[in-house]
Amino acid sequence: MTATATPPADPVTPDSASPEPPALAAPPSLSPAFQAILNASRTAFKYGNRCGMVPFHRAGLAAWLGSPLMGWQCLLTTTGRRSGLARHAPLGYFVADGAAWVMAGYGPSTLWYRNLLDDPRTTLLLPGRPPITALATEARDPSTRARIIPALARSMALPGAMIGCFPPTSTDERILELLTWIPLIRIAPADDSPIAAGPDDPGGLGWIWRQALAIGVTFLGIRALRKTPGLTRIVRLH
Repeated sequence: MTATATPPADPVTPDSASPEPPALAAPPSLSPAFQAILNASRTAFKYGNRCGMVPFHRAGLAAWLGSPLMGWQCLLTTTGRRSGLARHAPLGYFVADGAAWVMAGYGPSTLWYRNLLDDPRTTLLLPGRPPITALATEARDPSTRARIIPALARSMALPGAMIGCFPPTSTDERILELLTWIPLIRIAPADDSPIAAGPDDPGGLGWIWRQALAIGVTFLGIRALRKTPGLTRIVRLH
C-alpha cells in the first residue's frame, strides 16, 4: 500500500508571501423565514452550550456523550476578538492526519471562526484527554476538503442532518456540494506532536461500554426505586 502525501493546510491568518488559497463559495441566499429560523438556532445553541454542554465538557464528561447515533464533540476555546476573553465552542470533530478537524457551521460569520482569524492560537479539549494547546489553520485545498469533509460530516451522525442531507447515507459529492461555503479548520498541537484517534473519538469503540454501563445503572436505579415501599405507594396514589 502506497502512502499519499497530505497537502499542508492554509493558515487561518494567511501569510502574505504564500499563494492565495482558493476562495470558498458565497453563502447561499436565504428566505426571510429561513434566516429567522437560522438566527433562532444560533441563539438556542449559544445559551444551550453555555449552560449545558460547556460545563459538561469542562467537567471531563464529554466521553459519555459520544456515540454513532448522536456523534462526538470536542471543546474548542478561542480568544474573543473584541473582549479578549476565553470563548468556548462545543463542536463535532474528526481525527485524521495527526490533527482534529472541525467545520464553521454558520460559514464565515461563525463567531469562533472569526476569533481564530484574529488569533489562531487555541485550546482543544478532546473527550477523555487533557487540554491541548493548539494552532488552527484553515484548509482550502480542494483535495483536502474532498477527503476530510465527508468523513467529518458523517461522524456527526444525526446532528449532521443540519447540513441539508443525512451524511451517513449521502454520497461524498452531495455532502461537498452542500458545504462549499463552509470553512474547514485543522486543529493541531502547537508543539507539532500528532493527535492519534482514540477509543472516545469518532470511529472508536469506547462508547459501547459507556452506553452499556449507563443503561445498566439506569435499569438498576429504576428497580431500586420500585422496591422502595413508601415511594411505590406514592407513585400508585398519583
